[in-house]
Amino acid sequence: MVRTSVSAAGSTSAAGTSGSVSFADEVIAQIVGLTVLECYGVVGMAATSLTRGVARLLSRDRLTQGVSVRREPAGLAIDLYVVVEFGLNLAEVAANLRSRVQYQVEKLTELEVASLQIHIQGVKRTT
Repeated sequence: MVRTSVSAAGSTSAAGTSGSVSFADEVIAQIVGLTVLECYGVVGMAATSLTRGVARLLSRDRLTQGVSVRREPAGLAIDLYVVVEFGLNLAEVAANLRSRVQYQVEKLTELEVASLQIHIQGVKRTT
């Protein structure tokens, strides 16, 4: 069994019998970004702040845009800023996104996701 603990330096360590593994926040954000690329109904990511820019279409070049990862005593706190396809049920898209992101992060890092906030910043009609 592997035990995980959060270090003060912004990376997370998993300690086992033969060593340790550290996860930088950027790595967790990339895992989230790759998972969002696979989710039905999400067509883009938005800037985490309205003053930083507008929404962009999803691409592998900017996986961490629209993803904010914070460490809290209870676990990871993740904020997603997304643009959803027009005409879809927003609650269903958000629920699917929430379950897939939480599952992938917990499966790949063995870190608990304490909170996952999804901010729908806009809708876009795809042609």
